[in-house]
Amino acid sequence: MLKIKPKYPNTEVVNLKLSLRSRKILEHYADYTGLTEAQVLEELLPHLLEDDDFIKFIESKRSNKRMKRELGIDYV
Repeated sequence: MLKIKPKYPNTEVVNLKLSLRSRKILEHYADYTGLTEAQVLEELLPHLLEDDDFIKFIESKRSNKRMKRELGIDYV
């Protein structure tokens, strides 16, 4: 029997304040992709880790091991 695993484990409900424009972009993009709004965010947010300036910001933090662990970034 094939076992199906949840695509987004360890999820929790959060409240976000978004502008009307951002909510509409998210709503329409979810409609376009056939995903839920939460799934769209799950797919898009990891791409923020490709921002070199964000990675430099993380590296500049004095105690960044916890932050790297939380973000799934390899650290030594």
